[in-house]
Amino acid sequence: MTVIAFEKPRSPQKSDRRTRIIAEARRLIGEQGFEGLSLRKLAAAADVTVPTIYNLIGGKEKILNELFADWVGMIEQELTKIDEDHPLDKAEAVVVEATRMIGENREYFRSAQIAADHLRRTGEGSGEWKQLGSRSASMQENAARLAQEQGLLRGDVAARVLGEQIFANYRVASSAWTYGQISLERFRHDGLLGVYLYFLSDATEAFRPVLLKKLTDLEV
Repeated sequence: MTVIAFEKPRSPQKSDRRTRIIAEARRLIGEQGFEGLSLRKLAAAADVTVPTIYNLIGGKEKILNELFADWVGMIEQELTKIDEDHPLDKAEAVVVEATRMIGENREYFRSAQIAADHLRRTGEGSGEWKQLGSRSASMQENAARLAQEQGLLRGDVAARVLGEQIFANYRVASSAWTYGQISLERFRHDGLLGVYLYFLSDATEAFRPVLLKKLTDLEV
């Protein structure tokens, strides 16, 4: 007889504590940077013990992965609602919608970006974290592929490469905003600038004037 083992559901009490730990970690990092996240300080803020944090989530790396995963999940959910038929509109909407959400959830995003920067810098990120970055880049890759299918881009540059580079440019702008180097308006400007420039690198002659006009009209 085969015995099927079912995963025990997390109790409401454990779930509440876990949610509280993540919320306090987000607040501490958002307010004080990565240096603000010590497990002792986090335990005190969340009214739990350090062993409880390890039991429910894990160490710092796991907490950072949770913060970044939460943000990517939140933004992906919103970006799937984008209903634009034109590839350039889709690519623009990713930047515009993302920066709008960031403006409305500044502490939330700042903690996630600081977590992502630390994981990238130290190489402590898990395979799951790397997949999250790939999923973020794929949003722009899909727009580039659609533009190639519609004959707006030549296809000399792979859609994957365009998507990765547009996202890399966006990531630089997001990091600069996180650490107070640029305004949210500049963040949005730089994100859109990356879209237009990378699309231009593969644009057909008929599509180039549209992109050049977008660059001319782009304002901070």
